[in-house]
Amino acid sequence: MREELFVQNGKMNNNAESLKNTESKLGKLLRSDRSKEVFTFLLFLLLSFIFWALQSLDEDVDGTFTVNVKYVNVPERVVFTSDLPDKIDIRLRDKGTVLMGYLMNRIPAIEIDFRRYENKNGVFVITQAQLSSLLHKSLKNTTGLLAVTPDSIPVYYTDNAGKKYRVRLRGSFSSEPQCVIYGEIEMSSDSVMVYAPSSVLKNIKEIVTDSLVLTALSDTVRVSLNLSGIQGAKIVPDKVEVMVPVEEITTKTLSLPVVPQNLPVGISMLTFPASVQVSCMIPVSQFSKIQAEDFAVGVDYEQLQDDLGKKIEVQVLNKPLFVNNISVNPDSVEYILEEKVGLW
Repeated sequence: MREELFVQNGKMNNNAESLKNTESKLGKLLRSDRSKEVFTFLLFLLLSFIFWALQSLDEDVDGTFTVNVKYVNVPERVVFTSDLPDKIDIRLRDKGTVLMGYLMNRIPAIEIDFRRYENKNGVFVITQAQLSSLLHKSLKNTTGLLAVTPDSIPVYYTDNAGKKYRVRLRGSFSSEPQCVIYGEIEMSSDSVMVYAPSSVLKNIKEIVTDSLVLTALSDTVRVSLNLSGIQGAKIVPDKVEVMVPVEEITTKTLSLPVVPQNLPVGISMLTFPASVQVSCMIPVSQFSKIQAEDFAVGVDYEQLQDDLGKKIEVQVLNKPLFVNNISVNPDSVEYILEEKVGLW
């Protein structure tokens, strides 16, 4: 234990001596002529920067600022049917000290009084001159207004109750070879409300989505899709959720009897073989639900008129709508016609 304390005390003494040496060297460095020259240079550099900044603030400079826009005295029944900016960008010129004041205190928002501009047409435009006049109320007389963006604000509005329109999905969809689009393509809303002046509403037949093209789908997809806008109209909601159901497909094989069709009275037909194998591609979810009763295959007697004594093609007479790529084996059969004896 004494040895450990001795070692620790020795390390502490060494650290103390090392710190004293470092302080001594730093003190000598700071008191050297070289260090004094460096500090003097840095001091003059700082003073030069301060004088330059003060001189710049006293000169005319340009600056860009953002100003909020408020729309006041809007009746509750009024619906704006265009997107209105809530901010505008302005470019100003004045002394640096003045622009610094605008930056520190922010330029007050301009107010657009709806009552002042409303009319029977359902649209008005706040011109660049009108915007400039509103802005100058918050600026000093010495400040020059160089530019306003946007330079005007068109305002479309209506007090109509709105009208409901059907939504039509515009697009095309395809799946990978081992999959199929099974079921209806669904939208979160099949109709929307449209608010617009009567002159605009009367020309609207339906609302369509933006075009959507999806290819090589391997699983069900859900996409948020915007509705195509109409100038002067507000669409609520302005987007829909589209769901495209996609499933993997599998092969199912069924044994079906061959049923003769269009036989004349007194004639019967026997086919060889009497049944055939029908293979088809179906969605995986339908594999256990598909039964032989959902299909029908047969041969048509009317095809025999010019083809007596030969094989006849087997036709698929009935199948579920979602079943694709049906193959029949064999695809033709031999047959025998028999005349029935007796009264009929």
